[in-house]
Amino acid sequence: MSIRKLWLLAAVSLLPVAAFSAPTLAPVTVIQPQNRADFIRSLKINGFRVKGGIAAALTNPNNSNSKSFPHFSSFFNYQGTNYPYTMVGYPPASGKPSKIRPVIIPLRMNFTFFEVDKSFDPAVAVDNILKSPIFNAASFPNGVGQFGDMLQRATFWNKMDRGRGWHVVMDTPRVLPTVNVLVEPDIGELIQLGQSQEEILGNIRFGAMDSTIHTLLQFIGVQPDELPIFVTQNVFADALGYHDAFAVGQSDGSAVLQTLIYTSWLDINLVGPLLADVSTLNHEMGEWLNDPYVNNMVPLWNFPNIPVCGDNPFLEVGDP
Repeated sequence: MSIRKLWLLAAVSLLPVAAFSAPTLAPVTVIQPQNRADFIRSLKINGFRVKGGIAAALTNPNNSNSKSFPHFSSFFNYQGTNYPYTMVGYPPASGKPSKIRPVIIPLRMNFTFFEVDKSFDPAVAVDNILKSPIFNAASFPNGVGQFGDMLQRATFWNKMDRGRGWHVVMDTPRVLPTVNVLVEPDIGELIQLGQSQEEILGNIRFGAMDSTIHTLLQFIGVQPDELPIFVTQNVFADALGYHDAFAVGQSDGSAVLQTLIYTSWLDINLVGPLLADVSTLNHEMGEWLNDPYVNNMVPLWNFPNIPVCGDNPFLEVGDP
């Protein structure tokens, strides 16, 4: 099926997946990795991506023509060079708290024309995410609060206001109806990790998922100050997750600074504790908070002891 047809199916969020006659070709074989541990290791190494990027002039918080959530800009100096950055929230020294409005878009991934046709419903993932410390208070070394807020307060502990009133908090998410996405062998694959039907993972090509997400954004009515979070369960998109940012020009000459997160939610029984549950979402949420517009450049760095993120120039706080 072409990407264009995939867009059209994904955009119809309240209708069942359309039925098509089976092709004359034999169903595609489900992949069975020779070594489960090696497969999970490859997921970790290739697990996260960054996409997009908005020009710094548009993301300057003083730019009245740009519509977005609260954000502030500053810089740090390393070996005589200034590195500017823009992050979510108000300046830490202001003591002003901010509340971000997330929107969760569940994606039901329907794999067909394989040896085993399989539908991955995201209901358990969404329920788990809503109850997680991403959106609820939990205990951390520096206090009680949401994961992202505690991460940022630890980062700027000696820079925030004396009264410690600075916060970057997630509001209760708005959850949209589940969207059906049809995945055929030309854009995806099924991976059998065990003997049962419950031990299968789905993978959709990164480009196909990204095209689907960008098309859905045109229909779901996300506001400039909201953060859309697209969720799949036991399905990944070549990457476990990514965050994206791009500017959308408006007829009045202004620009909406659109950001988004895609996150997979994987069962611990399939991939182990390191990659399971909300591990991908807290990774991407941390990176979104620290580099929402994908334009914060830093000195080149490498991930210690693992061949990933070599000579990375981005402020990717989730990776180290």
